[in-house]
Amino acid sequence: MPFGTVWKCNHCNYSIRTSALWEFYIDEFGLRQKYGHPGPNSEQAKNAGVMGFTAQWFCPVCRSVRDVVVIEFNESKSGSLGALMAYYDKPDVQHTEYNPVCDKCGIKLRDDLEGELCPKCGKGKFTEEGRFMS
Repeated sequence: MPFGTVWKCNHCNYSIRTSALWEFYIDEFGLRQKYGHPGPNSEQAKNAGVMGFTAQWFCPVCRSVRDVVVIEFNESKSGSLGALMAYYDKPDVQHTEYNPVCDKCGIKLRDDLEGELCPKCGKGKFTEEGRFMS
């Protein structure tokens, strides 16, 4: 189930979101597309099945949010629930877990920004404003 955190600067009120576990599928061109949640957002997504999960994490060097693959299956799974069950309940299911790094600078990405310096004003620090789930 997609979830995430809203982070807000305590000086300028700038806010960003980090998130995890958004399902994706691979389209006919080999490109990663959002699958949809809780169900597929198109017939193409439904037919393709879930190939893995992405996350939106923060790069502390580039000071921006990156969309990265966190888990990728060797073969597609039937729907969001099927993918989650395959990941959590079936250790024999082949998948790859990634330790995401920024595609620009190579630094490990983060999803916890508590106390991180604001990239907009450079004075304030992020605090958790709230969490969301869809």
